[in-house]
Amino acid sequence: MLPHPNATVAGAYQGGYSELDYSCHEKVSIYVQVVGTIIFVVVWPFIVLDMKWFPLGRPAAALVGATLMVVFHIVTQSEVYAIQGDFGNMQTIFLLVGMMMLSYYYDREGLLRLIALWIFGSGKGKSFAAILWKVCLLSAILSALITNDATCLVITPLILNEFKQQKRSQRELLPLCLGIATCANIGSAATVFGNPQNAFIGAAANVPLLSFFQALLPASLIGTALGIGLLYVFFFKVVLGHYKDEEVESIYPSSQPQYTIPPTLADERESVAMSYDQSHDPYQSSAVARERENLRNGPNGRAHGARGNRGLSPHPNDKADGENRNGKSDIEPLEPPAPVIALDLPTPLKDRPIREKIFAAWLAFVTVLVVALLAVPPRPIVSAEFNLGLVPVAASILTMFVDTVVNKKYAYDVILKIDWCVILMFMGLFVWLGGFQNTCYPTLAFNKLQPYMDLHKVEGVLVFTVFVIVGSNLFSNVPLTILIVHRVKDLCGAEECSGPLGGLMLAWISTIAGNFTLIGSVANLIVAEKARQVADFRMTFWRYIRFGFLSTLVVLFGMLPIVYFLGKL
Repeated sequence: MLPHPNATVAGAYQGGYSELDYSCHEKVSIYVQVVGTIIFVVVWPFIVLDMKWFPLGRPAAALVGATLMVVFHIVTQSEVYAIQGDFGNMQTIFLLVGMMMLSYYYDREGLLRLIALWIFGSGKGKSFAAILWKVCLLSAILSALITNDATCLVITPLILNEFKQQKRSQRELLPLCLGIATCANIGSAATVFGNPQNAFIGAAANVPLLSFFQALLPASLIGTALGIGLLYVFFFKVVLGHYKDEEVESIYPSSQPQYTIPPTLADERESVAMSYDQSHDPYQSSAVARERENLRNGPNGRAHGARGNRGLSPHPNDKADGENRNGKSDIEPLEPPAPVIALDLPTPLKDRPIREKIFAAWLAFVTVLVVALLAVPPRPIVSAEFNLGLVPVAASILTMFVDTVVNKKYAYDVILKIDWCVILMFMGLFVWLGGFQNTCYPTLAFNKLQPYMDLHKVEGVLVFTVFVIVGSNLFSNVPLTILIVHRVKDLCGAEECSGPLGGLMLAWISTIAGNFTLIGSVANLIVAEKARQVADFRMTFWRYIRFGFLSTLVVLFGMLPIVYFLGKL
């Protein structure tokens, strides 16, 4: 192994409960600065761009970047564990895991299908103009309540799965994905628990919950309306349907065989999850088994399943209940049915068995409890602490236990449905970005610009805004916030800043700056990755930035005076 060339950097990582210390106390070696920067620059395009000629993919690119940082000793092996165990990083992982598990229960109990019905209606004829604003509004509201990352994780597969079922034009996918991502970021700015950087700022800069509502809620409401309006203007041809018939690209080309799509995210995930168990047929999920039983019973048998007949075809290995005299099946082979267009409503709660009613009541209770606990101001404002990561993951684990007790469901089903591809991507990003922070270039840049970032002057606010925009889109807004949140109190000229103005400005700018490019926010990467997985749609860097650049400038600078003046009250 090479000698550690960055050993002179004191306190690069601190153990225990505190977050990583990214400050640079002593001179960093030229080796770390040069090699660390080269690795960062080489890997960066594979994370933000869609390299069709080299289809590595974002999760693999992040892991490769992390590995290179360790192999070339920009990050030591002990630092890898410190980075993964860092408070902020583990909080992000716990948040994602907890919401992935809860979203499965929301979908299984029919809540997400009701949302999809509200957005898309019961048929294919709803106009895209009537769909887009509802998706954007849903994304903004949920982000303010359960964070932007969790919102994108939950609603992106929901919306795109229903989009596929209705065989809508593929041209609508880009504005739809952009609406989910950008409005999630704008809506999350309204609350202290709306995104990870806000929660970190609230705790580190002692910004009260009331101050967030007072300064950022009005800006977030108006900013969401502006963002939706810009989507309608920027994609007016798609919104109004003014494109030629030959320009319409369906997700399902007519030349390919079309099979029934599972009507809910839960059914699709369950089938995938069961395929990991080699002792089971991957088609033998409980949802498919229910439909096979319904088809055997016919209209005079039992009710068509707990949720109604979803139009799934029988399993190919099924045999008829009786055979004719020749030993042949009485049932003719079935061709793969056409995709289901209309949404079927879940069974009303009053018609469900008592155990399902009990579990639905628990799910409603735990959801309200999670939102309420996350709304509690951080320390030292109150003595108790309800962490942004631990609250959702604890709620999901308790829900898993209650589901096992009440519904007799195997707990491993929901665990297998965690999207480990997304989790591994972020684990790789943490180490890769940690290696670049070890070069100390971000800290050096901040130190050079600090004398010009006086928040009491217009030009100082502009310099600070530009620095946060560039930094957020260079290596994402959460690491940038961790880097400079303890320094914002020094951005008031000769005297220390009083009040929460610096923290509120950092919260608004870093959050909205995440809309500038694809890598600017974790939520953007989640939407892009889910769009690729669910709809085989690649939201590339250039597709994103054409709208992200314009919308970010308009929303950020348009609402900045509101945040500034309300933050000084």
